[in-house]
Amino acid sequence: MELSALISQYGLLAVLVGAFVEGETVLLMAGAFSHAGLLDLRWVIAVAAIGAFCGDTFFFLIGRRLGPRVTERFRWLAELLPRIDALVLRWRWGAVILLRFMYGLRVAGPMLIGAGTMPAAEFLAANATGATLWAILIGGAGYLGGNAAEALLGRVAGAQHIFIGTVAVVGIIALLVRFVHRRRSGRVD
Repeated sequence: MELSALISQYGLLAVLVGAFVEGETVLLMAGAFSHAGLLDLRWVIAVAAIGAFCGDTFFFLIGRRLGPRVTERFRWLAELLPRIDALVLRWRWGAVILLRFMYGLRVAGPMLIGAGTMPAAEFLAANATGATLWAILIGGAGYLGGNAAEALLGRVAGAQHIFIGTVAVVGIIALLVRFVHRRRSGRVD
């Protein structure tokens, strides 16, 4: 099966899964592929927002459920949590929305908020807003990046294949770099 057919067939599933955990790289690539006509940008944004909302809600609920056990086990976290909770309660929606754009905190952040005292209904509303803004901004940036790449490559015969290949290679390299960085730093988020 050709790469463009795979992207058209499984691209939205990749966006959903990627957005559930972290997803910037996948969403940028999907936005670029939307520009190339392989995916519909409206669906990319909608699926990314749903995946991001579900992922952060899942991790929030884990924090709500397991927070007391985790803080009992890790004393340093128990000492840090009141300061984090005070910060979240001070900035409320802003903290939840901005957290979504902070690299490396998309799993740990919602868990810590869940372990705190922010009401679940407030978190869900702020999370929905943040997921939607994130999907629009990152997906749109990918689309604009695709536009810039097309302008750079021009309308050369086969430019779409060059573009798709380039985006795929850059995306794979970014994922590998992230994986290696996390393994070296011992992080599992």
